[in-house]
Amino acid sequence: MQKYLYLTILFCSVLVPFIFSFHKRLKFYLHFKSLGFGLSLMLLFFIPHDIWFTSLEIWGFNSKYVTGIYLFNLPIEEYLFFICIPFCCLFTYHVVWTLSKNIEYQPMKTFCWAISFLLIILGVLYKDRMYTSSTFIGLSIAMLIAPFFVNMKVFFKTYIILLIPFFIVNGLLTGSMIDGEVVWYDDTNNLSVRIFTIPIEDFFYGFFMLLLVMIGYQKSLDNRKLI
Repeated sequence: MQKYLYLTILFCSVLVPFIFSFHKRLKFYLHFKSLGFGLSLMLLFFIPHDIWFTSLEIWGFNSKYVTGIYLFNLPIEEYLFFICIPFCCLFTYHVVWTLSKNIEYQPMKTFCWAISFLLIILGVLYKDRMYTSSTFIGLSIAMLIAPFFVNMKVFFKTYIILLIPFFIVNGLLTGSMIDGEVVWYDDTNNLSVRIFTIPIEDFFYGFFMLLLVMIGYQKSLDNRKLI
């Protein structure tokens, strides 16, 4: 049964958010179309990137914990990861948005651009470490664009909340509480700094992934309001 571990982690992650998507107060199901647009935007970048990095053995997957169904050298669970985890995160964003006053402050743009500037510098400095460099540079570009589309105050608040399930899910995937790892990393291509078992780049990679989904999601919502 251990070959279903990755699949089980994803199923347990998405089950409760999916059920509560139909809660009468939240009604997140009404935003599924916009979510699909945001996911499509993110997948166009992250799937080819994942296939490429897997082929270079910058990271890989433990055959003991996947079903053995592969597409372009990626286990089917990895494709599901890029759907299930963003779904859970966007649901959380929607909950925070629904329950907050959603006040946006102009200084958030300056703050985001300052982070972007720092990330691009770090990306260039660590250009010999492909996971580090690509993640920092990609996120720096997203941080320049996002404030024009996304309520960054709510997004940052959501990401802080998501750190709790992030530690659980990514911890399991990188070897916490299990024998070995579901996903392994070549540490010569990252900073070799881990929080518990999680490479520090994963925090930025996840932020980048979610921010890209959010840009497409929010843009689609805004367009629908104009129709």
